[in-house]
Amino acid sequence: MSIITGLARRRLFYLAAVTGILLWGGLRFLPLLSSDRFILSSLLSVVCTQGMKPFTIKGNGISWRKLFQCGGMPSSHSAVAAALTTALGLEYGWSSSLFQLSAVLGGIVIYDSFTLRRMVGEHSRILGELLREKSKHLPLLGEKMGHTPLEATCGVLCGVICALLVVYI
Repeated sequence: MSIITGLARRRLFYLAAVTGILLWGGLRFLPLLSSDRFILSSLLSVVCTQGMKPFTIKGNGISWRKLFQCGGMPSSHSAVAAALTTALGLEYGWSSSLFQLSAVLGGIVIYDSFTLRRMVGEHSRILGELLREKSKHLPLLGEKMGHTPLEATCGVLCGVICALLVVYI
């Protein structure tokens, strides 16, 4: 039992330390962030997509744990990549080198989210089933990784909408 309380205390300490650092740093850099459309559109897309996740879970009720987990509908990775790419395209033009670089790297992130990461999630699910058959005492890791193409597409749409809202409003 003392191991569990030690872990909880350490996690609470780390959470408090990280929150303090972010608040102190965030308050110092808030004027810079409020004028940077690229960071704002990316942050807004993350907040929107992660905020939608508890409500898009299949099953009964709202799963608030999904608010801070990877995977699921919509893809926040895809949303950030699309928001940044769209904001750069709107600001610097669709033929600028910044937009092209962002589009290529964003395409890689989106492609990776529903191919490689999805396969890793499938392998994790199969390994979890095998471990459940062998031993009931081993802790299992999370099995949900990656996205379906529909989840990635919804993330892209959310990212584009967030970038349009930030740039034009």
